Amino acid sequence: MALIQRRGFYSTFMASLVDRVCWQQFSELALSDIANEPLPLKEATPARSDDCPDIIIIQHESVFDPRIFGLPVEPIVEGLLSPADGQYGRLNVDIFGGGSWQSEFSLLTGLSSASFGSSAYYLFKKGAGRFHSSLPHSLASLGYRTTLISSCRRGFLNYNRFYSSIGIHERIFIDDLPPPFDARRFEATNSDAVFLEAVIDAHTKRVTDNPAPHFLYALTNFNHGPHDRQLAPTGQFEKERAFATASLPDAGYVEYYTRLAETASTWKKLKCKLATQFPGRPILIVHYGDHQPVLTRRIARRLKRRGDAQQAFGTFYAIEALNISPKQFSAGRGADLDIAFLGTVALQRAGLPLDPVFSTRASLLDDCREAYFSSASERKRRFHRTLVDLGLIDLVPNVPPAR
Repeated sequence: MALIQRRGFYSTFMASLVDRVCWQQFSELALSDIANEPLPLKEATPARSDDCPDIIIIQHESVFDPRIFGLPVEPIVEGLLSPADGQYGRLNVDIFGGGSWQSEFSLLTGLSSASFGSSAYYLFKKGAGRFHSSLPHSLASLGYRTTLISSCRRGFLNYNRFYSSIGIHERIFIDDLPPPFDARRFEATNSDAVFLEAVIDAHTKRVTDNPAPHFLYALTNFNHGPHDRQLAPTGQFEKERAFATASLPDAGYVEYYTRLAETASTWKKLKCKLATQFPGRPILIVHYGDHQPVLTRRIARRLKRRGDAQQAFGTFYAIEALNISPKQFSAGRGADLDIAFLGTVALQRAGLPLDPVFSTRASLLDDCREAYFSSASERKRRFHRTLVDLGLIDLVPNVPPAR
């Protein structure tokens, strides 16, 4: 599939393998879609509201919408993927089957990880301290407290350093969460019922202690493959398991759907908890899937669905609002998006001002539509040149002079 799909990631990676300069200059970053001439930045976009809502973004590990394969979902799952009172749509991502941090990178920086060729997989290590415009930086400039809560341990990859470098004030990992959370017990299943409750409890405490607006980015791990063992406790979600079996008698898909049902059920309860604890506090919540699991290849074969070349890179996004005026936030099906635009759209839906960089990125939505890396937009390429020229992307690392 990668050989024929139009996004071009495979060919970009293969070109990097034969590019000796790329390997000799491993510490440098190279943008594959950058023009010679810069694009003048647009003026900042003013706020549409006096409110600064809390923003909660939840990355749902390996979650995709079964309906892209024609598979039905129950109301509880539909409520997560396409909430009746929210905005939702298809999300195009850069990756398939793994490398969640590439989706994290794209959402938070507004750039495609694929633009960096063979470095895409290593951006959390090579890119730390080299991206100076980001969603957390922008929110921090507006007075937000920014927090990451990850379902991984603190030593995973280069998360702590990278997230610090893009403006996350506080980084919390499962080995940091206080009792009764038990990291060892949690890691047996990575249950969203356990993790998301701990996330919302931690968020609630921080909001109670500090009334400033808060940005929370939560990274789950529950639906990570493989899907050949049962994680939901026996006796729970049996109706959902039976529904999935009737839809597609494939053990892996049944396990995937059952875990998704647990996540959806958990979120429904936690959303009510947030509404009860903060009855007048505006909150914007964004859910999205970081990539499809490899399981979807088998699903496509079982259903004899060839699909288009983009299908393997499609997940979902959903945006919900608590205590935000309907005049600011309207529900319904939204446009298909590329993940590089999702952070900008979150700022827009929150009614917040956009600085010149985000304002210019928002203007590229019409150029690129649901694509970013694969878009042929010359304005996008010029925008990248502007970011480099302004020092907002350091392609060459800043090395202290020798003494």
